[in-house]
Amino acid sequence: MEKKKLEMEFLNEGGKKFVISIDDPRDDLTGEEVGQAMADIIANNVFVSSMEDLVEAKEARIVTTTVEQLII
Repeated sequence: MEKKKLEMEFLNEGGKKFVISIDDPRDDLTGEEVGQAMADIIANNVFVSSMEDLVEAKEARIVTTTVEQLII
């Protein structure tokens, strides 16, 4: 079984990484849509990392993992 997740990586005011992970992103999701969502997250101050605001969208990626169940 394959599992996918979208990881959006930001930097906060102190330069520390902050990652938001979303399970099962749409298959037709575009980089433009993700970039706009990340810009909106920063502009609207949706999340705070270590008591500091997010200030930069660093990168985004789709991570695919294969899970093989051995015992039920």
